[in-house]
Amino acid sequence: MSPIRAPRARGKLAAFALAALLAAGPAAAQQGQPPAQQLPNREVTVQNETDLTLRELYLAAPNATDRGPDRLGADMVAPGALYRVRLGRTRDCVFNVTAVFLDGSEEQRQRVDICRAPRLVFGDPAMPTLEVAVANRSRVTLRELYALPAAPPGDAAARNWGPDRLGTSMVEAGGSFAMRLRTRDCRFDLRGVYVDEREEVLRNLDLCATRSVAFDRSTVPDRPTRSILLANRHLATVQQVYLSPSTETDWGPDRLGAATLEPGEDIAVEMQGGCEADLRIVFPNGGAEERRAVNVCESTRIVLRPGWVLAERLDEEGAVPGQMTEPEPDPGALRLRNAGRLPIVEIYTGPPGGPRGEDRLGADTLPVGAVIEIEPEDPDSCAADLVVVFRDGREVVRPGVDLCAGEEMDVR
Repeated sequence: MSPIRAPRARGKLAAFALAALLAAGPAAAQQGQPPAQQLPNREVTVQNETDLTLRELYLAAPNATDRGPDRLGADMVAPGALYRVRLGRTRDCVFNVTAVFLDGSEEQRQRVDICRAPRLVFGDPAMPTLEVAVANRSRVTLRELYALPAAPPGDAAARNWGPDRLGTSMVEAGGSFAMRLRTRDCRFDLRGVYVDEREEVLRNLDLCATRSVAFDRSTVPDRPTRSILLANRHLATVQQVYLSPSTETDWGPDRLGAATLEPGEDIAVEMQGGCEADLRIVFPNGGAEERRAVNVCESTRIVLRPGWVLAERLDEEGAVPGQMTEPEPDPGALRLRNAGRLPIVEIYTGPPGGPRGEDRLGADTLPVGAVIEIEPEDPDSCAADLVVVFRDGREVVRPGVDLCAGEEMDVR
């Protein structure tokens, strides 16, 4: 007879079952639980029915010591939008939920069973939705927007306006914004704050009857007008001048318009705003100089000269601190100073009784108060007839001048 082999076969089956259990993992082998690949793939749908953007969302186990990661990551859930949060493969169903909105406010819910109700709804879907188009018809960017149910006139001054309805957005000049409110109210007070810190409040608006609102700064009081005198002591023409409050994001219009500021000239420019302003000047060759945060209430006269952007005082005509002072005159040269009221545009030093010769200034000009040293073209011929031409065409003639005397001469 053949030997009975059945008991050995049963032993192989038992060994195979044990090996399969061990392959499933230590926890499954000990507790009889399914392997990770057999766990359900959990997800939950987030429905934002508030009028604020949902910025962060946390789902943590009830016994967890912290909130865990933000399940939205870099995303946000806009008002009225849906968002699917994937939790991965997990056997857990119950979570503590924390929602953080754009204004920083939070809503917490304890022990939410997402297996029984896989949708998280924030806000009341039954609440009517009021959508209003908010237009910016001013020339300044609208930075913040607030909306509250209309308050009695006596309570309107000191209100807690709540969250900024724009969030991280801004409404540029000429732009618009769709504001969405979950409310049963119709009458609202709206408050807009511009980038220059000015604000405009529109009161008791019936947003149910009028679904569009415009901010145009018509109710914002005019700011004081500042007048600043600019003195051009550069050797070049100033073609453009920009002066704007430091709170504004752009330079605004050219304050010179079609005019220019010639060397030696002064001009008054005006600006509406506070005491702190930014000043930028542009030369015909495209070069520019600018200085920020100038106190135009203290410095009502600004001298534009080499180094003025770093000068401690802006109204000084003298040398710039940190720069060399005017050199001593060359003993063998004429030191000519413009003591007139206009820039000098031409200087001639021809021989006595002879032709004028070439213009010693060339393309340059000699501003009011500036000095130039003129040496003789021929060291053996110091005598010359000096001719100076001012910008208005007026000529000053000094015959028989000694260009080698080392003297200083004022010309008016």
